[in-house]
This record gives sequence, C-alpha cells and structure tokens, in this order.
Amino acid sequence: MEKWKYKSLEWIHKVREEDYNNTKDLLPSELIEKTRKATENTIKSLGLKIVEPKEQVRAH
Repeated sequence: MEKWKYKSLEWIHKVREEDYNNTKDLLPSELIEKTRKATENTIKSLGLKIVEPKEQVRAH
C-alpha cells in the first residue's frame, strides 16, 4: 500500500481498500441489503431511534 504522510490517511485508505475487497463481488441489491443490516445493527447497538419528519419537504 502507498505510504501516506499522516497515519489518519493511511487508516482511511486501508479501511476503504478492505471495504472494496469485501464488497466488489456483490450485486448492487446485495450491497444495499448488507448496508441496511449494518445500519440497523449500529442503530440498535447505540440505542438510537429513528425520527421521521413531521412533513415531507418537496424539492422543486
């Protein structure tokens, strides 16, 4: 892997490469489902709740 000037950049690019390698063979629908499940698990583990908007805002 390329040598980065800052450790944070090195970490970010390592994570991006790992994510790419773990998802490159998935169909878009499979990636969406995997992402949805990971999001739900994160929400549950952090004890968050989903708050829906009171009204829909329409873009013009």
